[in-house]
This record gives sequence, structure tokens and C-alpha cells, in this order.
Amino acid sequence: MNHFIFILVLFFNLNVVSKNIDEKIKNFLLNNPEIILQSLENFEKKQIAEKKKLNNQIILENKKKIFDSSNGMYSGNLKSENVIIEFFDYNCSYCKKAHQDILKIKQNNKNVKVIYKNFPILSENSKKLAEISVVIAKESNKKFNKFHDLIMSKKGPIDKAQLKNILDDLGYDYEKLKNNLNSEYIKKQLLDDRNLAEKLSLRGTPAFIVNNKLFFGYIGYDELIYHLKN
Repeated sequence: MNHFIFILVLFFNLNVVSKNIDEKIKNFLLNNPEIILQSLENFEKKQIAEKKKLNNQIILENKKKIFDSSNGMYSGNLKSENVIIEFFDYNCSYCKKAHQDILKIKQNNKNVKVIYKNFPILSENSKKLAEISVVIAKESNKKFNKFHDLIMSKKGPIDKAQLKNILDDLGYDYEKLKNNLNSEYIKKQLLDDRNLAEKLSLRGTPAFIVNNKLFFGYIGYDELIYHLKN
């Protein structure tokens, strides 16, 4: 019986000590909120560093597919080792803004190559334009670049009449082209690009890979140039 009472007393005292410690910790944190903020900031930095490390590993593991431009979807110097990879959507306003930066980069630097990866996530129209781009790129890189530049220079979504005029200028019949967008080749090209985007955990466009570093969202001309050189 004495042992039982001793255990009860000990348990009660431990609970009291524990509650006192908890109360002191609580009061300390309330009086020093910067410690919580610093802890959260350190945790966030750690997560970002771990994510960058994982992305670098994914890029290395998929380097052959990421840097493959044999489908004709590239611009600039084909043999250049200064490469920008862009995941884009033809209806993305920030992609169109980024395209102006890319044009400026190519104008100022003849030794750069840009590889384009379709990631049509905004609409069915985005998917259709992506499919058309794959068809044109397969036939002619020159025509692809003209198509790409024209679409990316238009503000807002491209309507049927605008698209028809662009294709007419490139020598394509819109209706015939539209009926040939379900080939296995096109499906595979779009699927390969989407699989890469998903492996890299992309949730939107644009996204860039420069010097094996992944960047989410619009980053601007200066940032692209900086990472291209470093």
C-alpha cells in the first residue's frame, strides 16, 4: 500500500513539474516570437535546399530527354552549350512576356540555344496550339520559329481566324492540319514533355532550366542572363 501511495505522489509531482515546464516554455515563446519566426525561416530554407538538391538530381537523371532538340523545337545556335530550357503554354501571358526576354537574349548573344517544352495546362486551345507546334517543328525548324514568334507576340488568346492567317502565311491548310493532330508522334511528344514537367513538380508556366538549375515562374531578362553565365 505504501508503494502504491509513493507511486501516486511521484506521478503527481512529475505532472506538476511537466506543467510548470510547459507553462514556462509557452510564456518564453510568447515573449520572444522572433524565435518562432526564425525557426520557421530556417525550416523553409532547409526545405528549399532539399528541393533544389532533388531537382538537380532529377535533371541529371533525365538530362538526355531534357536537352533533346531533335524534334525541331529549338531556336538559336544548335551547337551551343549555353542552353535555356523553357516549359511554356501558348496562352500564358507570362510566357509571352518571357519570350520577349528570350528574343533579346538571342539578339545580344549568338552563342545561345533555347529548347522549348510544351506544357499546355491552361486550356484546350493551349493543347491544340502545342500539337500544331509539334507538327510544324517536325517538318521545319525555321517555320516552327516563325509560328512560335507570331503566337507569342499576340496579346491574349489566339482565335481561329488569327490562327488560320498565321498558318496560311506558313503554307499550311488549317483544316487539313487540324485533322492530323492525333498522330502517335504528336501524342508521344506532348506526353514526354508533360512527364518531364511532372517529374520536376511543375505547377505552372513558364519554368526554366538554365545551367542545370530549375526556376519556377517568370524571372526576367537579367536573371536569365546571370544564370546563363554562372
